[in-house]
Amino acid sequence: MNKISGGSSYSGRLSIGCSMCARGEKMVLFISGICDAKCFYCPLSENRKMNDVMYADEMPISEVGDAILEAGLIRASGTGITGGDPMKFYQRTSEYIKALKDEYGEGHHIHLYTISGSEPGIRAVAKAGLDEIRFHPPEEIWGIMDRSAFKDRIKWAKEEGMDVAIEVPSLPGREAEMEKLLDFASRVGVDYVNLNELEFSETNYRSLLGHGYMVRGETASGAKGSREAAIEMVRKFSGYSVHYCSASFKDGVQLRNRLKRRAKSIARNADFITKDGTIIKGIIEAEDKEAAVSFLLTSGVDHSQIFVNSKKNRVEFPAWMIDSLRKTDNFEIYQVEEYPTWDAIEVERVKI
Repeated sequence: MNKISGGSSYSGRLSIGCSMCARGEKMVLFISGICDAKCFYCPLSENRKMNDVMYADEMPISEVGDAILEAGLIRASGTGITGGDPMKFYQRTSEYIKALKDEYGEGHHIHLYTISGSEPGIRAVAKAGLDEIRFHPPEEIWGIMDRSAFKDRIKWAKEEGMDVAIEVPSLPGREAEMEKLLDFASRVGVDYVNLNELEFSETNYRSLLGHGYMVRGETASGAKGSREAAIEMVRKFSGYSVHYCSASFKDGVQLRNRLKRRAKSIARNADFITKDGTIIKGIIEAEDKEAAVSFLLTSGVDHSQIFVNSKKNRVEFPAWMIDSLRKTDNFEIYQVEEYPTWDAIEVERVKI
């Protein structure tokens, strides 16, 4: 068993998609929140779940050009397509796959998650350039996969030359069914199986509690027993490619590395990038932005390091210049730490 960052581990080898995600090299393309499945563990947020909306990472998008822009901002070497169920909208999905391949080349690796897949749909996304498809069979059929539609879906995907994976959450108490699922996958030529740590979210926690699951710890989002069940599968199938992906790996490794890549693309010369990829800056919140700019200039801040952010109704400047500012009662001055994402979520704010 091979161990990697964040408590994750695997047997065999990692898929190309997983290796790239770990380095933060993949843009996350959310095709739609619509899905016909009713998985009790679905963690999607209220604004995405069962809504036909699209996002490139955290940025709402409405056209292909938006996705290409975001991929450029994080210097993406690939894309992971998710939902909802992208295969429910396979024509839209195919359009985005082809556009990304046309823009960034065949080396731009694209994988996709789905709980469905018709033969025309699978062949269409393959023709568009999809490299890897990850099927998500619902937990009630894990023990009878030979009699399910997924057997044909896997066959069609293999015929098209795509890498094929199965990706499901690790459900404690369902080890016997998981073992049957992995046995099926290894027999029919599935290239990889990914077992994700079952996570509590704002939208699924009532359902998870109702199914008898508990949070692993006070500061953890993973479900108690999920990690242990997945690691048991990795060990049992040591000759096969099984990857246990922990919640802390997704948040502490994949996300952080992606944030660092985007921060380097969008940071201005007045921004300080932290080791976690967040951005620290000084701000003045003021209706009279011209007066705030004048104040900064007279305090010794260079004009090239001042940015008027009309969207957030503030003036930004280097945080390291805060101690040099003249004393004033005319403005509210803060040091803020933000994510380098489209929505620039604020992590911390300190009033000066």
